[in-house]
Amino acid sequence: RTNTPLQALVTLNDPQFVEAARHLAELALKEGGETKQSRLDFIANRLLARPFRAEEMPIVEKSLDQFSSYYREHEEDAKKVIAIGESKPDEKLEPPQLAAWTMATNELMNLDEVLNK
Repeated sequence: RTNTPLQALVTLNDPQFVEAARHLAELALKEGGETKQSRLDFIANRLLARPFRAEEMPIVEKSLDQFSSYYREHEEDAKKVIAIGESKPDEKLEPPQLAAWTMATNELMNLDEVLNK
């Protein structure tokens, strides 16, 4: 097992990881249900092969809420985040919402349990 700072820098900042996170975030927003919790469980099931535990969900929700607050106030930053990678973001989704879900998903993709499952 490894969880070095260098590994975290790669997984959090590499364009392919950010783009992959955006695609999973798009799927969650379109197919994961109508609630934040159902969408987060959609992501968890794909990354962890299990739903979030009761003690994990508030942490993940708080992180998503922080990203949401930031990107609602900084829409240009949101547009930059969702433009990372070769594929184009889904134009039907609002940039601040997609950016927040992208960054929350990217954060989850960096979990040791995801990288080493």
